[in-house]
Amino acid sequence: MVPERPLRRRSRAFPILAGAAATALVLVVAVAVGQYLGGRRDQSGVAASPTATPSASSTGSPSPTPSGSPSATPTSRATLTPVPTTISLPTTAQLSAPSRDVVWALVSGSVLFRSTNHGDTWEQRPVPSPLVNAEVAFANEREGWLTTVGSPATQCQSQSVTLWHTTDAGATWDQLTTTGIAATQCKGRVSFIDQTHGFLVASDPQHAPVIYRTTDERRAGGQSWSASQPLADPPGVATTPGGPQLQPGRVRGFGSVLLVPVSGPGAGVNAAQYVYRSTDGGASWSAVLDRQGRAATPPNSDGFFALVTDMRWLSIVLPGPSQETTDAGKTWHSYQTDYSQAAPVAPDVLFADASVGYATVRGSIQRTLDGGAHWTTIKTPGT
Repeated sequence: MVPERPLRRRSRAFPILAGAAATALVLVVAVAVGQYLGGRRDQSGVAASPTATPSASSTGSPSPTPSGSPSATPTSRATLTPVPTTISLPTTAQLSAPSRDVVWALVSGSVLFRSTNHGDTWEQRPVPSPLVNAEVAFANEREGWLTTVGSPATQCQSQSVTLWHTTDAGATWDQLTTTGIAATQCKGRVSFIDQTHGFLVASDPQHAPVIYRTTDERRAGGQSWSASQPLADPPGVATTPGGPQLQPGRVRGFGSVLLVPVSGPGAGVNAAQYVYRSTDGGASWSAVLDRQGRAATPPNSDGFFALVTDMRWLSIVLPGPSQETTDAGKTWHSYQTDYSQAAPVAPDVLFADASVGYATVRGSIQRTLDGGAHWTTIKTPGT
């Protein structure tokens, strides 16, 4: 944690005190101030903040602000101390898994935890407060981003989004003034594939979705954003305004290739799961196709979809059989997995690498260490 920034003192004239008396008075005041601040420090040695609730500002605007604006700098900072919390299930648990061992969990939309041993043990970390409709995305065990969104207008015509950034595992958070994100459409599914490349989905029922991207290389990455081209319908599918639209998930990075799972209407009456690819840093996206030139969808549309690697994808079907592709959707075959759940809702399945993955549903967390074949329940932190 870092101490708060001291207030600037205004210079003013004052009478010169007599030599020894002036020196003694200054020393007494300095010692008293030091003792007071020392008593206000927490266990990490950082002076306690006089308030734990920073002001939250809306970053949305009717039209994008040009990138590179001088105002794209941190606007406020929050330094909060973790408070032990007991959370009851069912609840929510949104995960971010930047590496094999590191996984972050935002539980009940407000309490943040970090694990450095893929979920065996957890520690609570501070967050800015208050949080409303929050999501997290971390690039490693220390640097991450947190978004909160305002209430959407009717039909997601507009929605504001606020972005926070930490480089010390949540000990301090900078609220960023973002540029380039329009007020139009609802925002969500934030992801960062490394410390400089981030993505944010924007969608509404009347228009094709876009995926905002940032490539800031400054310390406070995530300030300047630009929208991708709207995602075009996959071959053989035509969305209509007011009807079911494409819904992108969180972007995954595999070298120079970006992939994003996209749910939407199918060629028939059922919904379908697609994968879109970008090879230009997220400026444009196109549906991945199979050998027949059709969208590379799993044969069974009832499965829970997950990107394991750039070439291997899973569609977990309950009660089965599940399906797997190892050639980026060109062909599919049956896959044996012992994954199960009682809740009749789709889990959020996330893989950190080719072996370690997580599935969350109603706050419960399951983990696989062998690429999805075997799953075990791990304790949801804070519960």
